[in-house]
Amino acid sequence: MRRIQQSNFKKILFLIFWLLSVQAFCQETLIKNGDTWSYFDQGYLNDNWYKETDFSNWKSGVTPIGYGDRFVTTNINYGKSEEDKDLVKYFIKRINIKNLSKFTGIEFKLQRDDGAVVYVNGKELYRDNMPQGNITAETKSLHVVNTEDEKIFYKKVFDKSIFKEGLNTIAVGVHQYNPYSSDCIFSMEIVGHNDPNILIEVVKNQISNKNSLEAKIDVLNYNFLLKNTTTQLEIYKNTNQNLKFFLAFISLLLLSIIAAFLFFLYRNKKNEEQTKKEIKKINSAALEKEKEMISYSNQLLYHKQHLKEIKADLKFINSDSNKAIQNIIKQIDFIIDNKDEWKELKLHFDAVYDGFYDSLISTYPTLTETELRHCMFIKLHMQTKEIARILNIDPRSVQTARYRIKKKLNLTEDQDLRSFLITV
Repeated sequence: MRRIQQSNFKKILFLIFWLLSVQAFCQETLIKNGDTWSYFDQGYLNDNWYKETDFSNWKSGVTPIGYGDRFVTTNINYGKSEEDKDLVKYFIKRINIKNLSKFTGIEFKLQRDDGAVVYVNGKELYRDNMPQGNITAETKSLHVVNTEDEKIFYKKVFDKSIFKEGLNTIAVGVHQYNPYSSDCIFSMEIVGHNDPNILIEVVKNQISNKNSLEAKIDVLNYNFLLKNTTTQLEIYKNTNQNLKFFLAFISLLLLSIIAAFLFFLYRNKKNEEQTKKEIKKINSAALEKEKEMISYSNQLLYHKQHLKEIKADLKFINSDSNKAIQNIIKQIDFIIDNKDEWKELKLHFDAVYDGFYDSLISTYPTLTETELRHCMFIKLHMQTKEIARILNIDPRSVQTARYRIKKKLNLTEDQDLRSFLITV
């Protein structure tokens, strides 16, 4: 009996060794937990980082890699601060597969906290605990990984066609649920199986992926049709609304243009009437001033002519007629001494040139009455001889008077007196 038990024990032991040898023969570990990976922990990379070929400036470490957990082997930088950590950490590893045909399936075992996206040879293979859509540096995981689930390796089986003969690149982006996450963990094992039974898992995974893909396509088609219908409806509504706004705007614009045109016509007509009145008033006033100036000029001519006649009469008077000469001289003195014409001339001149005298006297109070008359004649563009004849002085005296006036007006020799007086 004892021999039988020993024989049975040997058979069982042989069976265990045989099963272990078969199991070892049916699979090959391509990447194991504890292998060295390259990683990037200095901020964010562009969204197509997994397509790059140069990773020479990356750091390297042994898995598990991360921060915030005691069983992490390689600790990495988490970012700017504990409350504002980087959402993504990047990992990459290259493996050389020399005989791909011996495998019937490839098993991925992924340890991630919180979510991860796996890429093989520059293409996305699958994502775990990550949302659908485009993955960027701002994409967060779907859920937070609890403490009791941090050590779990999530399995996924694929057909061997995901790899190629020779050098293959596996890249993994690990995403956090929030920027103040307490920890980050990554590790991966990849096992190549040559057991035919693994094909069942591969087919199941392909069917699952196919069904999932078909469901996504159906959802996308439905969403597309719904969005397209909604978009068309919104376009029609917006077109109708825009048309209403456009018609209202055009109507308002036309009314505004008509109102502005009528207002412009009314204001233009009113301004035109007012302008005509002002012009008529100015012309009337100017005509009156012109009449007064002409009248005064005629008086001056008359007096000058009268003086000429008196002077001519004096030539025919004998020196014995002293009494007659005295009478004539008195008449001449009366005309010369009469100041009324100067007052009238000053009055008319001030009316035409709007306070010329007052402005000149207030600025230059040292000017005499005679010098002011000189200024008036100069402003009227009268020549030196004409001024001398009216004032009954020598032309050289006129030049002297001009010199004195320029001095009192603080004008230099280069400045023209007439040009200055025109501006007053």
